[in-house]
Amino acid sequence: MSIQFKRAKITEKSLNLTNFNRMVDYIGRLANMTSPNILIDRGPGGYVLKALKQSASTVDYTDFAFGYSINGAVVTVNAGTIRHGTRPPVRALSADITIAADNTWIFVAYTFGTFGIAASITSSMSEPVDTEEVHNHALYLVTLSEGVASIGAGNIKHVGDIWLPGAFA
Repeated sequence: MSIQFKRAKITEKSLNLTNFNRMVDYIGRLANMTSPNILIDRGPGGYVLKALKQSASTVDYTDFAFGYSINGAVVTVNAGTIRHGTRPPVRALSADITIAADNTWIFVAYTFGTFGIAASITSSMSEPVDTEEVHNHALYLVTLSEGVASIGAGNIKHVGDIWLPGAFA
């Protein structure tokens, strides 16, 4: 897998600070990682971010907002922030989710337009779907085998703070 960041002429009309700040955050986090499994290389027209052959277990997800750790059937999900337009950020507290069945979804439930601690980390046997009042943001699809939870690389749906465009906040 590789991600390429191309050079672009940034004009006042094309500047999207949300995406720009998000890219700066990701690049900063990657630059500070000590893993030899990620390579940032300059390619034609920009920088190329390459994930070298690795397993999901080589990344320490406990370092990230909404990251996780697993102990048996319990998945501990870190606290994180939902950033939504011009409103104040909303915090979701860390949660321990006990996985009782295979294919359990872990997600953040956020009630639109509320402030303070208006989001929670929860789980469901079905894929989370938004409603008119609540944004349900999928984090992980967890498998359970012989009482031990696991999250494969393909079942990681989101890591890091959640950004909602202003029109949806």
